[in-house]
Amino acid sequence: MNTSTKASFPISSYNTDFINWSKETSGKNILTCAPKSASELLAVINWAKTKKCQVRPIGNQHNWSRLTIDNGNKNENIVFVDLSKHLNSLVIIKNGEHGYVTAQTGIKMEALVTALQKKKLGFYAMPAPGDLSLGGVLAIGGHGTCIPALDETLTEGGSWGTVSNSITGLKAIVWDDDSQLYVMKEFKREEAETSAFLVHVGRAFIFEVTLQVPRNKRLRCQSLMDITAEQLFSKDESTPRNFSYYLNKSGRAEIIWFPFTKKAWLKIWTNAPTYNTVSRPVHSPFNYPFSDTIPVQISDLVKKITNGCPELTPALGATMLSLVNTGLGATISGDLWGWSKDLLMYVKPDTLRVTANGYAIITNRSNIQRVLNDFKTRYELMVDEYKSVNSYPMNGPIEVRVTGLDQPTDTNITGALPPALSAARPVDSHPEWDVAIWLDILTMPDTPDALKFYSEMEEWIFSHYVGDYAMARVEWSKGWGYTLSGAWENETVLNEHIPNSFASDSRKDSGWEFAVKTLNKYDPHNIFSSPLINRIFSS
Repeated sequence: MNTSTKASFPISSYNTDFINWSKETSGKNILTCAPKSASELLAVINWAKTKKCQVRPIGNQHNWSRLTIDNGNKNENIVFVDLSKHLNSLVIIKNGEHGYVTAQTGIKMEALVTALQKKKLGFYAMPAPGDLSLGGVLAIGGHGTCIPALDETLTEGGSWGTVSNSITGLKAIVWDDDSQLYVMKEFKREEAETSAFLVHVGRAFIFEVTLQVPRNKRLRCQSLMDITAEQLFSKDESTPRNFSYYLNKSGRAEIIWFPFTKKAWLKIWTNAPTYNTVSRPVHSPFNYPFSDTIPVQISDLVKKITNGCPELTPALGATMLSLVNTGLGATISGDLWGWSKDLLMYVKPDTLRVTANGYAIITNRSNIQRVLNDFKTRYELMVDEYKSVNSYPMNGPIEVRVTGLDQPTDTNITGALPPALSAARPVDSHPEWDVAIWLDILTMPDTPDALKFYSEMEEWIFSHYVGDYAMARVEWSKGWGYTLSGAWENETVLNEHIPNSFASDSRKDSGWEFAVKTLNKYDPHNIFSSPLINRIFSS
């Protein structure tokens, strides 16, 4: 962007560099601004339209997929808008035991849930990092891990799905034909077009949302380190201590399984209204300090692995597991008790930065163990095949979470539709499917053969979880669409798997085609887009 063009910019501006979470996407010297009001924001967007620029909201860049910008220096027509500095206010209204929060999307999740907790409100589940912006979480269908325990019912204002399913209304910036300007427009959850904005993958600009929030809960979080992967991923429902056993018991559970280890780190969060005298009470989030920094043992092994010693990968997995075991004991954090915010938020920005693929497997709760066992069997088979030729492409853990689907009935709003582009959207032809199993495989960026491994695993996932058994969808924030040249490059995934997995087979005002049509209608000039978004939505 030349100097004369910048000179006409309507508000104060500066230039910033961009680098995403895994440091695989970057851009330099990008025109940036931090509007102080809705009128300033609209002035920037309408200026961008006249200059044929694209507007990208930015937060903490805690994302893997290239939804914001492309990698490299071809960003001269990009305008970054940082909402976090000024457009981050909120208003909370209690309604009996539950309530509603109206928040500008620049607010960070930690600030949001801290304010909610002061009003005795809190989400059932949410993403673990605290530095995410609310707008970023909603754009990609951010989630935690949560389904109902066998004795648990949904409380007023709650949802088992993604954070986006809690939206009751929003304000988006859209094109207005009459004024020939971008303007602010309010959308209510009961309006069909709203479904396209609830998870928009960066193809819209949301200024403000209203979310329903249930009464806050106290939880007990236990870290279990003595359970084998064989048990957790067992296909046999009668196997003691399988993953479904803990989901039935607690509803909230997460597996972290380090490579080449026999046991996993299992976290379970159980509703615990009263203190049990055993757990350690906590009053703030991020209670695993041993995972917030990179120990020298890990950094040394990573250096050796990436400098010609891939055979040390099994030692890396064993070291990771050992450090968790030691860290839990040293910090007395293996059994914690506190409010939801303080137990569900546990990832800091300075943790080990890895690349990650991500998929949601939509199926019936009764199929959870089958899905996990099939995945583990395939993963181990592939790892052994690569190991036989001295290749170790996967040097990070497998992570497993399970949520409910984005059922619009959770809102009690007549006429509400599910988020059209949410990976946790219900499947019309399979109303019996009620869970999303989130599968992530992590590895260090640029690990040899990682792209090949990811490509083969992705092809298997989309061909295996099909029919009346299950359906696979991409997790928008992670890696997907793999080829040997990179992620987000596989045209079959972009042009077939993604649209097909989000298609609606029962109504015209829902699903992929409706969402794409709606988002294009309200941004016909393609202001809110990026190269990857253009490729996704051109299918």
